Amino acid sequence: MIRPNPSLPWPLDYDGGVLPIAEDEGCKLKAYRNYPREPWTCGWGETEGVTPSTVWTQPYADSRFCDSLAERVAAVREACTVEPTPHQLAALVRFAYNYGKWRTSTVLRLHNKGDFIGAANAFALVNKVQDEHGRLIPNAGLTARRAREAAQYLKPSEGSHPMPQAVAPQPGMASSPTVQVSTVGVVVAALNSVGGQVDAIRGPLTTIREVATEWFGAAPDLLPWLLLGAVCAAVLWRRIQQRQQGRA
Repeated sequence: MIRPNPSLPWPLDYDGGVLPIAEDEGCKLKAYRNYPREPWTCGWGETEGVTPSTVWTQPYADSRFCDSLAERVAAVREACTVEPTPHQLAALVRFAYNYGKWRTSTVLRLHNKGDFIGAANAFALVNKVQDEHGRLIPNAGLTARRAREAAQYLKPSEGSHPMPQAVAPQPGMASSPTVQVSTVGVVVAALNSVGGQVDAIRGPLTTIREVATEWFGAAPDLLPWLLLGAVCAAVLWRRIQQRQQGRA
């Protein structure tokens, strides 16, 4: 593989930052398109000022690559309200080099919230290209590229605590520890309330039983369990909503 000139003033570590992007992009000295609706590209993935007839030399392609990386590193640093580690910075620049809408991406939003696992998961959201009919379809090459970016983003810096090197799938609601703990807690609390404080609530409970029996025909002995079931269902539904909103 052709490597960009290592003597240029690269804004990222050459081995850990520049070469991964160079390997992803490859270098072609004549204008090309990877997909029908993409802009014309030349050198190490450059598009600005490129036309179908563009032809570059290798030194010029390397120089353009270095300048582009410098611009993107500055832009990513400015956009990050949470200071990225060197590996996070390299991964975010790698992402920005390939994805034009990175500033409004879920990756950047979650990084700036300090949700690094969520940000790593979000790389996989940007894996589609437009086909000849303008439809967005998943692309195997982009899917693999996003996985490499996510792995680099999660790579621990020297002296830091290890971070997961694979993005784990989100657990289902039935297996969610948050839901399980919350539900069990509610059940225990409700049982303690019904079983341990019967004397204190005997009067009101009797009234509720009579009203429920008159209105709904419910068996009085089943009422505490019906109430308990309603409470548990309400709490479980609330936890599901919180999880869907990213708050649980």
